[in-house]
Amino acid sequence: MTAVFLRKAFAFIAKGVIEKEQRSQSAPTRYPYSKIFQHGMNMFLAASYQAGNAQYFDESHFLAQFITKPISDWFSGWDQDVIEKLNLAEEPFYGYGAFAYRRDENVYIPSSECYEFLETQDSDIVEGLDERALYEKMIVLDQDVYCRLRRYIIEHPIISIEDMREMFLKLSNPAAAEALRSAYEEIKEECYRCPRCGWTMTKGKYGYNCHSSHCTDTTPVLTDEMRLNVSDKKLYRLKKGVMRYFSAPGKLELDIVNFCEKKNIQWVLWPYKDKYDAEIRFSDGEIWEIDAKAYRNPITLRAKIQNDNGFPKGEYTRGYFVVPSEYTANQQNYTSIVNRALTNQKNVKCVTLKTLKTEIARKERTCHEK
Repeated sequence: MTAVFLRKAFAFIAKGVIEKEQRSQSAPTRYPYSKIFQHGMNMFLAASYQAGNAQYFDESHFLAQFITKPISDWFSGWDQDVIEKLNLAEEPFYGYGAFAYRRDENVYIPSSECYEFLETQDSDIVEGLDERALYEKMIVLDQDVYCRLRRYIIEHPIISIEDMREMFLKLSNPAAAEALRSAYEEIKEECYRCPRCGWTMTKGKYGYNCHSSHCTDTTPVLTDEMRLNVSDKKLYRLKKGVMRYFSAPGKLELDIVNFCEKKNIQWVLWPYKDKYDAEIRFSDGEIWEIDAKAYRNPITLRAKIQNDNGFPKGEYTRGYFVVPSEYTANQQNYTSIVNRALTNQKNVKCVTLKTLKTEIARKERTCHEK
């Protein structure tokens, strides 16, 4: 048993939790079996046996005992020597919270952390997800159309049928129109516009749910003004995976370029078809490349960076991985954890959005002084 074995087990479990929810929605009267989940569960139980914690759980007991608890709690009862040998505290999965929360006897809703963890895994595990299918349609578009379509998707989590038709005409490109169509789905149930992210909050047995448990946990009281009227006209929303992986993180990218625009600094979004998220060119000709990241777990982001071999190579003076400033509220050492993976790239570092804006403003002042 190795750390790699455990990574695969947690990837299968995360994917299985999401698959179980999807099957529960499509067939609510049937138990949502997932072979992927069962495979991951059996892998974890086998690892537990090897770590001196012999126990057997069927699926329902495993869900109740593990899936709603922080991942670090899953290793209670393991031999301490095994934990230290595997260096589990440094594994990306170890610092995550619960992968799901219980909504009904057999219904477990995947947490935003479950989706985030799954995003970092190998493509063979996450294939078939909505955002991956969309990306494959978009990557064949030329640079200008790619950027226009991507920005539209980020800025429009909900659209009307008239909005979609208007965008079809503006794109004037069958491949782009097909990509746009694949990003959205018709809203058919009663729901509200989420006051946090602009997507939809739909009613479940125990309250309203959004694409992220963070929205659910922090949403204010829903009002009649937030209600979406789907009886009078067709409305479309981004598919859940597209909202989670494309639109929500993209708001951070747009925040950066909007700041640059106010400062009259030249910028480009997604240069070289998303090799970077944004490129900034200062008045003295210096170039900074930006890669925005929305991972709440710094160890996960660090592992992602290491798997990608660091920041992409290029002709730039500085490179930045940028995370939302609020991520450091409860983890003040967030950026220092990530920067351990960047010691070989001296001109690259991880910073918060607030810090990046400060450095951009300082650099531009220096340019004017010269």
